[in-house]
Amino acid sequence: MSFPPLAYPPYPPYPAPRPVPRRPFGVVFALVAGLLLAVAVAVNGLLFFGMAFAGDSCGTSAGTARFCDDSGVWILVAMLGPWVALGVAVVTVVLGAVQMRRPWTALAVGVLVYAAGPALALFTVFG
Repeated sequence: MSFPPLAYPPYPPYPAPRPVPRRPFGVVFALVAGLLLAVAVAVNGLLFFGMAFAGDSCGTSAGTARFCDDSGVWILVAMLGPWVALGVAVVTVVLGAVQMRRPWTALAVGVLVYAAGPALALFTVFG
């Protein structure tokens, strides 16, 4: 004895799974961001090293009045400002890439935010 075929399938038909979108630009973005981060860390290291000895010229006429005051606040600003700017730039890039889904725009804004740190350090020393 055989049963008649069912008029409908025994389970609801599911749509075919969507193909996973390929994001080759995601790999390129990660490589470019990593390279820029490595360059920024190297620049910050060199600036930090240079700012450690920038106060040596304060006894001569070569030192700027702002940098050579007795409080030492501007020396700390010049030494740590680029690192703070790098941290803010990394947060900017990560939030812009993840939440806004605009990684290249966020990377450009992050580079501009980072550039303010070394500019502040150099402006502090050379006035």
